[in-house]
Amino acid sequence: MTLRFGTDGVRGAANTELTPELALALGRAAARTLGPGPWLVGRDTRISGPLLHAAFAAGLASEGATAVDLGVIPTPGVAYLAAADQVPGAMISASHNPFADNGIKLFATGGLKLDDATERRIEAELAAIEAEGIPGSERRPGGTLVGAMRSAPDAWERYAHHMEDAVLEGRRLAGLRVVVDCAHGAASYVAPRVLAHLGVAVTVLHADPDGSNINDRCGSNHTEVLQTAVLARGADAGLAFDGDADRVVAVDATGEVVDG
Repeated sequence: MTLRFGTDGVRGAANTELTPELALALGRAAARTLGPGPWLVGRDTRISGPLLHAAFAAGLASEGATAVDLGVIPTPGVAYLAAADQVPGAMISASHNPFADNGIKLFATGGLKLDDATERRIEAELAAIEAEGIPGSERRPGGTLVGAMRSAPDAWERYAHHMEDAVLEGRRLAGLRVVVDCAHGAASYVAPRVLAHLGVAVTVLHADPDGSNINDRCGSNHTEVLQTAVLARGADAGLAFDGDADRVVAVDATGEVVDG
């Protein structure tokens, strides 16, 4: 394994650096360290997402954990749902990196960031799994103790409702004109729906993911198209997300990027 587990999990070129084998091993190490869950596992729109998601989930199940497939969902959505359900979680994403990269970020029970001690325990388990070699079966459960995999098709809707409720506390957005750049990423399904439900007149850019166009000359790292669109449409504001929607850049009505 050429990649090591660190502060944000692992990240690298998908299938060459961040391999299915490493994803499976990390799933096993995560289950050994943080317990059987159930684990909530989301991903962004990269072509390698389903591959690495399946491998990581298989690693969880191999250690007796339950893996719950959240599908395509923003990273904050995984954290929110893990907090709401008081379970651990993982996100398959390389954030604002190009589509050929991918990563696996872990959340402790309750959607919390891993502390240093837990990171070291996961690193130690990864090393132990690597040392076991291919068999590595002596510590794995069998029979009815093997972990399960299931889907949660309502996951992104739960997160969307949470966002709508949070915004609606004390304010209305009806009548605002907003341009939103989804970076062909995880915000593509959630952001337009949430804004529309809040009464915003939404113009949507870059919300047609094909697996390889995530972050490609769009999103929070490339706000030029958004700035132009805000001016052209006479919008009140613009929002540009990155690939996993854990960061957003705002543009005001004059087309200028807003700091902070």
